[in-house]
Amino acid sequence: MPNDTDPLSQAIHDQLLELLQEGELDEEPTEDEIAEATNEVIEAVGDSMYQQVREDDEGLRRLYETKAEFQRGIEDRWGEPLELLERFIIWSQETGDAINSEYRLQAAQEQDFVFDALTRLHARAVQVAMEIHHLLKGGFADGAFARWRSLHELSITTSFIKQAGSDTAERFLHYRYLWEYYFAQTYQEHADDLDEEQIADETMESFEEGKVELVERFGSDFDDNGYGTGWAADAYEGGGGPSIRGLQEAGDLDHYQPYYRLASESVHGGSKGTLDRLGIIDIPDVEQPDLLLAGPSNAGFARPGQLTAVSLAQITFAFIEWQSSATHVAEMKGMEQLVSDIQDAFAAAAEELEEDERDRLEEWADQDIVDIALNHVGASVLFTDEFVREQTEFESQSAFANALPVNLDEMTDVDDLPEAVDTTIRTNSDYSSLEELVDAAFEEWVYREVDLSEFDVDS
Repeated sequence: MPNDTDPLSQAIHDQLLELLQEGELDEEPTEDEIAEATNEVIEAVGDSMYQQVREDDEGLRRLYETKAEFQRGIEDRWGEPLELLERFIIWSQETGDAINSEYRLQAAQEQDFVFDALTRLHARAVQVAMEIHHLLKGGFADGAFARWRSLHELSITTSFIKQAGSDTAERFLHYRYLWEYYFAQTYQEHADDLDEEQIADETMESFEEGKVELVERFGSDFDDNGYGTGWAADAYEGGGGPSIRGLQEAGDLDHYQPYYRLASESVHGGSKGTLDRLGIIDIPDVEQPDLLLAGPSNAGFARPGQLTAVSLAQITFAFIEWQSSATHVAEMKGMEQLVSDIQDAFAAAAEELEEDERDRLEEWADQDIVDIALNHVGASVLFTDEFVREQTEFESQSAFANALPVNLDEMTDVDDLPEAVDTTIRTNSDYSSLEELVDAAFEEWVYREVDLSEFDVDS
C-alpha cells in the first residue's frame, strides 16, 4: 500500500490499480510495464505541480505580505545605521563623479594611468557597496558579508596601485586581455558540455597574438596563467608571484585578514560557511534551538555594514588623495566622522538585538513542555476530535471547548487559567489537570507529526 502522506505514491498506486481493472495490465505485470505506468504518473504529477506554481497568485501574495512585514522589522531595528551607510555611499559616489569630471580630460592628456585605474576601481566599489546595502535591507547579512570580500579586494588593489604608480596601473588596465585569453581556453574545453558554440579559430588566434604582445610589452612575470595578479608582479617585493594575501600585506591591510577569511566562507561551499551563519544569533551561555536559515534574517548586519563603510572610505580616500584639493581634503574629514557614526550605529543596533534575543531565548528556555505545547502548537491543534473522544467524556473538540470557561486559543499559560478549567477536566476525564491533559495530547501530536526516525530515541 502507498504511504498515506505521499500523494505521488497514492497516484501511482491508483494508476496501476486502474490499469489492472481495465485489463491493460496483467495481474502480475512486468517491471517494464510498472515502470512505464509509473513514469506516466510522475510526468503528469510534475506537470500539475509546474502549472500550480505558475498560477499560484495567492502564494505570491502571501510572500509579498510577509516580506513587507519583515521589511518593517528591518527598518525598526536597523533603520538608522542603514540610512547612514546609504548617505555615505551617495556621498562617495558624488565625490567620485566630481573628481572624474574635473580631472578626466587632464588625465587623458597626461596619460595618467593611475587616475584611470583608480576612477574605475572607485566606480566599481560604489556599485558593490550599493549591492551590500541592498542585501542588508533585504535581510541577507551573509550575502552582504560575501560581497564585502569583493569590496575589500578592491581596496587592496586600489592601495597597491596608488603606492606602485603609473607602470603598475598601466599593467592593471591591460591585464584583462591576458585574462580573456585564458578564459577563452577554458571555455573551449567545456563549450560542448555546456551546449555552447566553440569560439572561432581566428578569434582564438587573435587572443593568442594579444597575449604574446602583452608579454613582450610587460615582461614574462605579467603572464601568470590567468591567476589574476600578474599585473602586480613587477612592483611586488614579497618574493614569488603576488597573491591577494601578499598584496594585502603590501598595502598595510593585513589586519583585515581574519574578516576576509570569514567572509570567504560565506562565498565557498565549506563546513564553516554552511553551519555558522551571520543571520543566526549565537548566544553561547543561553539554551537555544538549532535553526536552519533558508531565507532572510534581521541578525548579523553589524560586521558587513561596518566593514563596508571602512573599505569604501579607504578606496574613496585613495582616489581623493591622488588628485586632492582643499575641498576634497575637507570632504575626507567629514567622511571620517560619518564612517565613525556608521560603525557606532551598527554596533548599538546589534547590541540591542542581542539583548532582546537573549531575553527571548531565556523566556523560551524557561518554558516547560506544557507551555511550549500550548504556545508553539496550540490547544486547538493538540485537542483533536479523536483525542478528545478517547481521553475524555466529550464527543468532539467543540463540545470540549464549549464546556471550558476560556477559549481554546486563549489557553497559553496554565498558571493564569481559572481553577474551573482543571475542575472541568477532572470531572470529565481520568486526568487531574489541564497540565496532565496537555502533556498527553502533546505526546500524541509528536508521534503523529514528527518523524522520530531522525532522532536517536527509544521506540
